[in-house]
Amino acid sequence: MVLGIPASNFAGKERGPAWVLVPFLLGGFMPSIAGLVLTGVREGKAGLRAIWRRLVHFRIGWRWYLAAVVLVVLPTAGQLLLHRLLGGRFELSLFVTMVASALPLIVIGPLSEEIGWRGYALDRLQGKLGAVGAGLVVGAGWSLWHLPLFFWTGTSQHELALPFAGFLCGVTALSLLMTWLHNNTGGSIWTAVFFHWIYTYAGTVTATGVTRSSVYNWLEYMPFVAAALVVLALTGLRKREPRG
Repeated sequence: MVLGIPASNFAGKERGPAWVLVPFLLGGFMPSIAGLVLTGVREGKAGLRAIWRRLVHFRIGWRWYLAAVVLVVLPTAGQLLLHRLLGGRFELSLFVTMVASALPLIVIGPLSEEIGWRGYALDRLQGKLGAVGAGLVVGAGWSLWHLPLFFWTGTSQHELALPFAGFLCGVTALSLLMTWLHNNTGGSIWTAVFFHWIYTYAGTVTATGVTRSSVYNWLEYMPFVAAALVVLALTGLRKREPRG
């Protein structure tokens, strides 16, 4: 609800006036807009061209595409196992029947954010804080940027009663995973977009099919936290050294 006017409900079927979506969409694109503006101011056209080259850097190698998929699939399976242990049921066919919704999701989230988070902020912070420190700081900033949605009627964060502390842990874990992928694919922004895209799709499908409880809401990000801790312990988020 904005100034007492109901917004469209992204977690249900309620629909408010379309214009209320304008601040939502503008805010959603702010990270990438800010990244482009700051790059243009500090580095000019050469910096913007470099951003474009990194955004279309698709040739990251099949192993890193596979790594990105595995780092979404395994924790998502962990979420579904957790849901099952809590007595819930889930129709796996939703991952097929909802596939048509996947394409639009590349814009809302991945492209609207990643030029800012991984395209601009991450490498600059890594130069000062190292990979782990930068991953944590970007994760915290990424989480806090979502904070208004927890108070905005109609957003999934508000309607699903997600605890911000759990969300903060989950998003920071995602940031650490993406830092590792970023550092091993030449700073490709596309890598972040791809990972964010499939994560958003998996999360959308999972949120659609699970029966929520307060316990599940608090624990749902724990499989991603576990994945991040494993990757951190094994790699330190550094670039993987070639085998001699």
